[in-house]
Amino acid sequence: MSYPRAKCPVCERPVALLPTRRAGHGSVHDHKQNARALVLCGGSMQHVAYADALAFQDQLPEVEPAAVQTTEALALF
Repeated sequence: MSYPRAKCPVCERPVALLPTRRAGHGSVHDHKQNARALVLCGGSMQHVAYADALAFQDQLPEVEPAAVQTTEALALF
């Protein structure tokens, strides 16, 4: 599963937005400002609106539902 991407509010790098309980917002994925740093970027885990997202996952093609078999009433007793 790929997540939508948005710019980090601190370092302006495009990072993934993780789902949150807050409607219409995502949480910026943990990331470092440079690869060798031991400290995470200050923008990690901040909430950003999905409206600010740069890219979204492509929609999956529609799949036709399989033929549904009618079930018979089960006699339990």
